[in-house]
Amino acid sequence: MFKYDDPIAAFGSAEEGNDPIRPYLDPTLYDTVDRDNQIKMLKAVFDAITLGGVDYDLSAQTSAEGRMRYTLTKNSEVVIVLFMESNFSDLVIEAINATQKS
Repeated sequence: MFKYDDPIAAFGSAEEGNDPIRPYLDPTLYDTVDRDNQIKMLKAVFDAITLGGVDYDLSAQTSAEGRMRYTLTKNSEVVIVLFMESNFSDLVIEAINATQKS
């Protein structure tokens, strides 16, 4: 993937648009983190995952509270578990960078 490529292209086709990201959106946060900002953060995360290598995976599950809980794994080992907040992409990217150094 090149610097100016759309990270969504790695996860879907042009016809799908943002559809591959849809399962990762947390509608319970639309009052505090709107849909467009969530998409921006998720694109940055998927871009970092793509650049980090195929060893990384981000999964999203609904927690008991009804919010989306995100789990970043590397080689099936949990790297970080977090909820989406305004610094979501920064935290995931820092976790990827930290695991690449070790």
